This record gives sequence, C-alpha cells and structure tokens, in this order.
Amino acid sequence: MQMLKGFLPVTQEETLSSPQSREVDVKMEMDDPEKAMATVAQLIEQLHAKTSSPQDKELTTARLLGIAKGRKEARRLIGSYPQAMPLFISLIRNGTSLAKVNVASILCVLCKDKELRLKVLLGGCIPPLLSVLKSGTIETRKAAAEAIYEVSSAGISSDHIGIKIFITEGVVPTLWDQLSLRGKQDNVVEGYVTGALRNLCGVDDGYWRVTLEEGTGVDIVVSLLSSDNPNSQANAASLLARLVLSFCDSIQKILNSGVVKSLIQLLEQKNDINVRASAADALEALSSRSDEAKKCVKDAGGVHAL
Repeated sequence: MQMLKGFLPVTQEETLSSPQSREVDVKMEMDDPEKAMATVAQLIEQLHAKTSSPQDKELTTARLLGIAKGRKEARRLIGSYPQAMPLFISLIRNGTSLAKVNVASILCVLCKDKELRLKVLLGGCIPPLLSVLKSGTIETRKAAAEAIYEVSSAGISSDHIGIKIFITEGVVPTLWDQLSLRGKQDNVVEGYVTGALRNLCGVDDGYWRVTLEEGTGVDIVVSLLSSDNPNSQANAASLLARLVLSFCDSIQKILNSGVVKSLIQLLEQKNDINVRASAADALEALSSRSDEAKKCVKDAGGVHAL
C-alpha cells in the first residue's frame, strides 16, 4: 500500500526524476490555482481516454490519490470536476483491483469535506462499493468498507438525503450480512463495517427492530466486544450505546447477553483508550435507560471500574 502514497509519473520527464522531486513539483503545481486545475483536469482526462490502459488508470488514480491527500483545495478541485465521479464509479465497477483500491481511497479522502461527501453520495458510489464489499478481493473489500464508513460518517440526524440513499440501496441489511460472517470476515473489514452500522443506527427502524428482536443482531455485536481488533471493539461498544438509546425495548435482550461483564472488562488499562471510552459510553447509556441495567453495572463492579 506504500506505493499509493507517492505521486506517480505520467510523462517521460517525470519518470526520469526522483520521487522527491516529483512530489515537490506537484506541490508547486497545487500552490498555483491555474496549474492545479490544469493538473487535475489532465489526470481526469487521462482516465477518460479510450487509449488509457488498465495500468495507466492505476498510475493515474494513484497520482490523484496523492494529490487529494496533499491539499484540501485539490480535493475540492477533484470533487468539482464534472467527469470525476462517473469515472470513479466506473473504475470501482470495472477497474483492476489496484484501481478500485485507489478510487475507494480517493472517495475516503473526499468525504472528509462535508460538501464533497454529499457529492460522493449523490454520485452513485453506494451500489458499486457494496458490490465490492460483498465479492471483492481482501484489499478491495478493505478499501470499500472504509469508503462506506466514511460516506456514512455524518450519521442520520441531519443527513436527510443520505438517509434516503442508504435505505433505498439496502446498506444496513448488507452490512449486517457482512457481520454475520463472524470468523470468516477480515478484521479490518469487520471494524469498518461495525463503524458504518454505528453511523447508521436508527436508519429504517423496521429492519433494525427485526434484526435486534428476532434476529441475531445483539449476539453479533456483543461477540465483537471480544474481537482482537480494537477498532471492532470500540465500534461495537459505540454501536451498543446507540442501540440502547434508539431502541429501549431491546435493552432486556442486551442485558441477557451478558454484555455488562464484557463492557467492564474493556475498561481495563491494558485496552486501547478508544475501546475504553466507547465501553464507558455504552455502560452509561445502559444505566441511564434502565434501573435493572444500573443495578447490573453496580453489582458487577462497574461503578468502581468507571
């Protein structure tokens, strides 16, 4: 993955120069608004060219990724270019594995900007990303999972357009299906999928309620608390907190799963600080919504641990 961080050549002159000088050249281009726009336009046109080979597209997307990571202004230039999103979506569907990883990573960077995140959503990224998540290689699935996590990062409280897209495209059911592959799922993918579900907790109440009350949703989330991936643990604990606050009628089932003991164990100093913070939030959420939960936390030594 380190190769993605450099600015890869598109001309013979750049090919002959060192990586350091290429990076300096690109930074200088990005400092000049006109040159920056010309560079981005040139790279996107190269993606669009029928003569561009699969390897050319890998190199071009890698360079676009480097530029996007380098400057906020460059990200906005990429996001504002009319052909960019259609080309990115096409590459996620039909590009090589490396091109798919590069493009998904570009989308992740673009989503750091609130306005660009909306453009990514409206550009139609969700269906191809879900497709890659379900059937791609390990590396492309990691990249797709991260992109879905980033594009859902605004949550649901103020993202009315996003909510409609997430529901229409069946994002939540697909994410739950991926988590049900417990033991067969890559740890990195698992962490991002859990985080995306946390972001979308409450979207399409009907499906969430069925999953929590009649399905194995609670058991899946609780099992993730014992994952060897800190991201999965932290996101699972954070998801539990949101489940408790969004679906009070599921609290009893959550308590019956033995989750209090698991959360208290995550408060131990040996655990990642994000894991401990998320576990504390989950215990606080449980205690605030149920007297029985408050008693369970107290009896299990949770007050002292907190």
